Parts: sequence; structure tokens; C-alpha cells
Amino acid sequence: MGKQWQGMDLKGGGLQQTQIAYKAAARTYVGAYLRWLLFPLGLHRFYLRESRVAWAYPAATIIAAAAHFAAGFPWLWLLPALGAVADLFWIPNRLVAVNKEIRMQTMLGSAQRGAPRGFRGHYTDDNTTGDESNGQGKGQ
Repeated sequence: MGKQWQGMDLKGGGLQQTQIAYKAAARTYVGAYLRWLLFPLGLHRFYLRESRVAWAYPAATIIAAAAHFAAGFPWLWLLPALGAVADLFWIPNRLVAVNKEIRMQTMLGSAQRGAPRGFRGHYTDDNTTGDESNGQGKGQ
């Protein structure tokens, strides 16, 4: 077995179960771009795990709205809009990075090691373990 597999925690479910868990947690382009449509709220940044910058979007929107209505500076609306346009090009790279983080968390998960609880080995048709053939059977 290669070294990259030794640190994996399959949580007793095997590789398919781990892949299912990853797919459920992974972020998608559709999800990111649909949230981008509401860029004044910063939802796309929250979705892609950038919460610090995500809070800047509602703050910038509120500041731009206040400046527009209080002092008549409509050009301030360009600041959040320019950030949103830049995010159109930022989303694909960030999506790859976030999904890599999620994959690492899913695959390397917890510190649990070894076989799942209750695992007694692989059985053949005659109810003997598969390890008996190499001298590691039940009687030894």
C-alpha cells in the first residue's frame, strides 16, 4: 500500500463512502455563481470559505448606499461592483482550492486508525479468514 493511503480515515465505510461524503461537501461552480448574483451580500465569498472578505461586501454596499443618499455620490456604487467583477475571475481558482481543502479534510478526516469496530477479517465461502493461507489464521 502506498504512503498516501496510510493516512486515510475511511470511517469504516470504504473509499466509496468517503467519496460520497466528499461529493456532498464539495462546492460547485453553479452554486458559487448563483450566489455571486447576490454579490452585495457576499454570499459567494461565504460559500467559498472567505468569511473575512465576505463581510466587506455588505459593509461596502451599506457605505455606498449611505454616501449615495446622504451626499449624492452615485459613483461609490462602482466599488462593490468592481469587486464583484473581479470575483468573476477569482471564483474558479478559489473553487479548486476550497474543494482541495474539503477533499483533504474528508480523506484525512479524524485520527481514527485501523480496522472498524467489530471487523474480524475477510471471509471466504467456508467461513475461514483469508489470512489463514499465509500463516496468520485463527489457531495461531
